[in-house]
Amino acid sequence: MSTDKENKFINKYFVFLFFSILLLIILWSVVNETLLPLYRNKEYDEFLYNVFGIPIILLGISIFAKGGLIICRNTIKLFDDPQLFNNYEIIRDKMAIKEDIKMARTENTKMLFSTWRKGSFLLLIGSLLIICGGLIINLKKIIG
Repeated sequence: MSTDKENKFINKYFVFLFFSILLLIILWSVVNETLLPLYRNKEYDEFLYNVFGIPIILLGISIFAKGGLIICRNTIKLFDDPQLFNNYEIIRDKMAIKEDIKMARTENTKMLFSTWRKGSFLLLIGSLLIICGGLIINLKKIIG
């Protein structure tokens, strides 16, 4: 019989293996379809811009994806909080006092935004890295 510890190890190993294979496929494509043609055409400046820009873009994409996963995970975890549902019942109650409804809405909104804070920060950082990597890759076209 397998234990939870063994299952977690197998799941982590599988996820690591899956993303490693995915990264290798992406790198193979980048090398064969972008870097080698630039090197063969003796466009060494473009080659160097791509060598520095592509890893920055890949890092930005991974941080962006991690931020999205964190937002999804934390939002789903939020629905385990009984206070959210208590506030929801107050909001739906036709006989509730308007101040209580307003307070319940405010509290639910604060709870939602607090669950999104870390993930949103990672989305922002990932986006900025993607933009920076794109600017580095296209530096020759930007400069002129």
